[in-house]
Amino acid sequence: MCISGFSWAGSCERCYENIDDDKQFCTECELNTSSKLADMKSRETQIANAVASARDNYKSSLEELIQYYLDIGSHLRLKRARKELKALKKVPRRKYLKVKEMVSEVSPSKNIEDANMLFQDGKAYKNPLIIIKKKAKLISAVARFKKILDDYPESDKADDAAYEIADIYEGFYFKDYEGAADYYVMCYEINEKTDKPARFKAAWVYDNQLGDYAEAAKHYKMALETCKETQYLGIAETRLEQLRKEGY
Repeated sequence: MCISGFSWAGSCERCYENIDDDKQFCTECELNTSSKLADMKSRETQIANAVASARDNYKSSLEELIQYYLDIGSHLRLKRARKELKALKKVPRRKYLKVKEMVSEVSPSKNIEDANMLFQDGKAYKNPLIIIKKKAKLISAVARFKKILDDYPESDKADDAAYEIADIYEGFYFKDYEGAADYYVMCYEINEKTDKPARFKAAWVYDNQLGDYAEAAKHYKMALETCKETQYLGIAETRLEQLRKEGY
């Protein structure tokens, strides 16, 4: 169209101001729309991260409750809390944001001095020179390892901390085999390249303590694919073959 020597191809979709043919909005509307979209995206990020935080807080509270019942020896309440945590883990965790927008996406690869000190303290409590009040010291060790997981998930000690907790739970003073299996699994989930034999240990607990042979077979298979410690490979291979013959 041409009027009085001026030409244009269209109009703004919001205010109908005349604009060039390569535009959708006039300059003013474009600025307003961009600002509103940015505000909406920021609000979406805040809400989605609040949902993720609430999930994590719920899970952390259940884990704390489980530890409390474990410490005081309340087996019935411990069983109930574990059942609730298992149900929570089965609920799909939707990712409403793209990976690059997720604030909780961390890599456990940082050398953090506070986490290192907590780990050293935890090891000292776990392996004391004097074994008086051994269980109390193990509880203190677990508290320090859990603090690494809670406060420093990006630390390169995070997978080691999960492994140490699992080892304590599996031991004589706790015999908490479900907890041990959960933390062995957490170890390799935190760091899939962990140098700890977490997959084999998880398989062993599922197999020999929990009687969950399907999970045992799955973890023995993973152990054969990833385990670096040769003393476990023969055991894993032999037992996996037996379980497969039994239909697992």
